[in-house]
Amino acid sequence: MANPLPLYVVLMTVVASLVAWVVTVWTRPAAAGRVAASPAGTPGAEAHGANAPLDAPAAKVPRGAETAGATALSRGDPPEEDDPTGPHALILVTAVGRTDPGRKRAHNEDAYAILEAHRLFVIADGMGRHAAGEVASRLCVEAITEAFRTSQFGPPGPPSLARRAARLRGAIRLANERIQAAAEANDAYAGMGTTVVGAYFSQSNQRVYIGHVGDSRCYRFRAGELTLLTTDHTLGNAGIQGRTSIVLSRAVGIEPDVEVEITVESPLPGDVYLLCSDGLSRSLSHEQIRATLASAGTLDQTAAVLIESANATGGSDNITTILVRVDAAPAS
Repeated sequence: MANPLPLYVVLMTVVASLVAWVVTVWTRPAAAGRVAASPAGTPGAEAHGANAPLDAPAAKVPRGAETAGATALSRGDPPEEDDPTGPHALILVTAVGRTDPGRKRAHNEDAYAILEAHRLFVIADGMGRHAAGEVASRLCVEAITEAFRTSQFGPPGPPSLARRAARLRGAIRLANERIQAAAEANDAYAGMGTTVVGAYFSQSNQRVYIGHVGDSRCYRFRAGELTLLTTDHTLGNAGIQGRTSIVLSRAVGIEPDVEVEITVESPLPGDVYLLCSDGLSRSLSHEQIRATLASAGTLDQTAAVLIESANATGGSDNITTILVRVDAAPAS
């Protein structure tokens, strides 16, 4: 009788190979299923969604992306990293504000706020019959101030917005709601509204977030050059020419919802930021504003000269300015 051992070895080898093939086939679908399911359950995948906390870090934008000028976040750009990059401040800011009724207005319908603790600076220019414009601008500044002092900024903003940008946007939208409510409660305030411009500085990562609605403006004066950082929300800039070109296409308090334009900048030591109502920007040319900022006066002296110069052209509107100087923080 032939030795059965070689046959047994061959048979066992075939069986082992068959078992290995079956195991491989049956385990492949399970592995694929686990890989496909893992992104939805990844911890932190929702960190930038509607339920993200205020202090949730935003995605980074490469350094230098903003060096050619202001980058408008509301145009779909990636969010700026706005969490501190270190334990110490990189910049310090100092500000002064002035307002004047002008020479032809009975009421000053401008309002402004300087919140040093939050490094937030805001100007509102009201409009409305009787004294309603004065009410609208005051309510706007009060609502924004309250939002920052209580850290209550309303519903979360789009996930694409950085944390500080979302705060500024939310505060302005809360102001829109407050003005709307006041207008609905009092017929004398019907149709009132206001423009607004605000600059919110972050010292730790050298950023400033600028939010605006309407034709109040923010300029940056750097190394002798003046740059307008905001775009007026007027019919003219929307493509409509003629006498109505200066009419506002957007304002706070007019509609139930308001679109806030947010721009982010990287301030440098030596910069001066000018926030102003249109009583200044319509009275003085770009070059006149630049030349005044180039003078060697203090911030308060410069603000006074700007208002005096605007009044010298006729003072047909209220005039409000805030000047913010950026300095390098002392080395720790």
